[in-house]
Amino acid sequence: MKLGFLTAHSQDIEKAARLGFQAIELNVEALGKVADGPINKETVAQVREQAAKNNIEITALAAYGVASHPAFKEDLTTGYERVFDVAEGLGVNVIASMSGFDADRDWEGNVQLFADRFGPVAERAEQRGLRIAFENWMGFWGHLPFKPVNMGGSPDTWETMFRVVPSRAIGLEFDPSHLYWQGINHLRALHEFKDRIYHVHAKDTEMLPEQRYRGGVNGDYFRFRIPGYGEINWAAFISALDEIGYDGGVVIEHEDFVYWNDKFDEGLVRGWQVLNPLINPRSGQ
Repeated sequence: MKLGFLTAHSQDIEKAARLGFQAIELNVEALGKVADGPINKETVAQVREQAAKNNIEITALAAYGVASHPAFKEDLTTGYERVFDVAEGLGVNVIASMSGFDADRDWEGNVQLFADRFGPVAERAEQRGLRIAFENWMGFWGHLPFKPVNMGGSPDTWETMFRVVPSRAIGLEFDPSHLYWQGINHLRALHEFKDRIYHVHAKDTEMLPEQRYRGGVNGDYFRFRIPGYGEINWAAFISALDEIGYDGGVVIEHEDFVYWNDKFDEGLVRGWQVLNPLINPRSGQ
C-alpha cells in the first residue's frame, strides 16, 4: 500500500514528498478542464516527470465531476475518453469517479441511466486496461427534501451497479467514513466487496449526538475528521486491507475543518502520523 493524499494541485507533488508521503491522488483538473477539450499532452508529461523526480506515485486520477457535467450529458464516453488519455499519459490505471444522479428520475430510472451511460464507458476502460473506482458517497446533505447527486452509498446499491454494468472495469473507491455515519459495518463491507476495491480514501468520522438529538436524520449529526481524530479504528481497517490483499493507494481526503486554512498541512501531517506506522511499520528503523 502507498500512503498519500487527494489534491487538485500538481505542485502538491513536491509537498507530498516533503511531508513524507509516498503518493497522491490527483484531480484531473490540475492538468486542465476535460469539458473544454483534450488535455495538453505536454502538460501531462511534465506532471509525470515531476512525480518521478520526487518519487511520488499517482495512485489514482480523480474525475469526480465528469458524469454530472452538462457538456457530457448526452455523450459521457467522450468525457471519459479524455480522462483515460490523461491517465495513460501519467501511467495511472485507476480513475476515481462519481456516478452522477438525476434527481428528477426515480430510483429505477437512475439505475437505467447508470447502465446506459457507464456500460459503454466501462467497455472502453476495459479495452484500455483501466479501472473506474466509484466513491461510495451518498451524494446528499442538508434538510429534506434530499436531492441526491450521486449513487453508491451502500452495499445494496453497489450490487445493483455491478449487476447492470457487470464489467470488472468498474469498482469502488472505498471510503469508510461514508459508511460509518450510516451505521454500516465498513469492515464487513470491505471483506464482502474485496474484489471490487480499486482505491481507498482515508477519512474519519466523528458522531455528534446532540445534533442527532436535535435534528434527527436531517441534522448535521456527524463531521468528517483526519484519520485518528474520529471514531474509526484505523489499525483494524489497515489490517483488513492487508487481509484482503489490497496493495493500492490509501489517500487522505482532508475535509477536517478543525485543521483547515493555515492548518491544512498540519492536518495532513497528523493523518500521516496515525497511518504511516500502520502502513509502513518499519519505516525510519
